[in-house]
Amino acid sequence: MASIVKLDLEKINEISRQLLSRIVIAKKNSDIEHELTVIEQVTEHEITDLMSQREYLIHNLFEQNSTAEMSLELNLLNEMIALDSELSKKSQQCKQYLAEHVIKFKKSKKASKSYQQY
Repeated sequence: MASIVKLDLEKINEISRQLLSRIVIAKKNSDIEHELTVIEQVTEHEITDLMSQREYLIHNLFEQNSTAEMSLELNLLNEMIALDSELSKKSQQCKQYLAEHVIKFKKSKKASKSYQQY
């Protein structure tokens, strides 16, 4: 029978993989100009829910289990760390991507205002 630590780590890793795939979907949807669809809204909602679930599970994992219990599942723990690193990297890339798009949008707004003056 699988230990509680193993089950928790498997669940955390599964949620982490789901988060990674949702982030990729959200970025692809935002690549399409002027498309604010229900799909984007659902994806953003899913990302928020998954992040909350993941945070809750990780918090409980470390609060309710000893280091000795967790050390028995080093492979899953290392996978969780690798997924966490990938999530941080993808999140940073998305943040940069969105910042660039905001700047482009502001510049295009300024240009359209200056054309309206003539």
